[in-house]
Amino acid sequence: MIISKSMSENYKTEISNGSAVICSDVTEDKGGNGEYFGPHDLLCASLASCLNITARMVLDRMNVAYEKVVVKVDLDRTDEARTGFLYDVEIIGDVSEEVKQKVINLLSKCPVHKTLAKESYFDKL
Repeated sequence: MIISKSMSENYKTEISNGSAVICSDVTEDKGGNGEYFGPHDLLCASLASCLNITARMVLDRMNVAYEKVVVKVDLDRTDEARTGFLYDVEIIGDVSEEVKQKVINLLSKCPVHKTLAKESYFDKL
């Protein structure tokens, strides 16, 4: 479970999973400092980290050596009826394009990707 507690600075929140702590706020134009990840940044960060981890797990299971994986995620909110998650995956190292494409094609199995692709509901705990 994630717990978010308000802090004394405008709109700054402390977010914890019980062992790790991060902070979040909003941009200056929204009344915050813009010093930390914003809420939408955290949503993109969840997908980016999961895609990165999943790609590395696939490469490891394929016994493919690589230098690193870089994932970029952005949010497209231009359509009021739906949200788009735009991502790019770069596998750095001596890895063939065929293997890279195979890994990228498997990223729809990333747990956060699967969660975000489902229909959602909101209810009280």
